[in-house]
Amino acid sequence: MRRLAPSFLLLVLLIAAAPAVPAGAAGPCLEVDPAAPDTAVLAANVIVLGKVVRVADGPQIVPEAFLKGTVTRQAVHLPAEPRDLADCAPAELPAEARVLAFLAVADGTPAWPGSGAVFILQDGQAARVDGKTQTMSERELVERIRALTGQLAAPPAEDESAAGIDWTGTIVPVGGLLLGVFAIGLVLMRVWHRIDPS
Repeated sequence: MRRLAPSFLLLVLLIAAAPAVPAGAAGPCLEVDPAAPDTAVLAANVIVLGKVVRVADGPQIVPEAFLKGTVTRQAVHLPAEPRDLADCAPAELPAEARVLAFLAVADGTPAWPGSGAVFILQDGQAARVDGKTQTMSERELVERIRALTGQLAAPPAEDESAAGIDWTGTIVPVGGLLLGVFAIGLVLMRVWHRIDPS
């Protein structure tokens, strides 16, 4: 028993020293602290800035920009009603409101966010839906998140065509340059052959 005591004590110390997962740091019940959003940024699968639009099968967020996640022009569809939010209150998503939402995604479907994971953006200010944090300027909040994710990508507009080959600006000049180098090489080879026919 004496031999096991040090091992048991070490095990208890390791468990006590292990970092605890902050409350609301996983799933749809994120608690975003605008002053220090790093934990929520890591936990969220998608961070989208956009406008809420109501449709028959549930609200959508029409994206203006993505601060984390795959950039798409398509609206982010949320479930018709909040579910799987036993640990927190669901966020209210007023129609036509501009929001910054931290979303958890399971099986390719975004979950309805908790009230601590959505900011209403109005008049250049960002206020968390549950009102439990101080209002911050929209620009400052976006910059803090962007500093962590390294992303601020706007989806392409509908009238923008996909990236293609620029024939007049790239292919023709580079092709002409290569032909010129090839021609110079042939001339130099011919001159060298006259100097030293062997």
